[in-house]
Amino acid sequence: MKKNKINLLIGFMTILLGASCASDPMKWYKSGTSQETFTRDKSDCEEALLSTGSTQREKDIYSLEGCLESKGYTAIPLSSQ
Repeated sequence: MKKNKINLLIGFMTILLGASCASDPMKWYKSGTSQETFTRDKSDCEEALLSTGSTQREKDIYSLEGCLESKGYTAIPLSSQ
């Protein structure tokens, strides 16, 4: 069980690193949402990502970006501001 959590954490960090290196920096926007609410929503998505299923397909389907989008956030490249 502990090995699975370590593998999930490594996978999560790989996804974050890949996403941060592969694209422009992004800002998440949702009308009427405070920074505190965004921080809580992002934390919820990160926790859900760590507890996502054990198969590679399940891990590939779920993403931090997809979770935030499902909560109504829109990614805006910082270069467009």
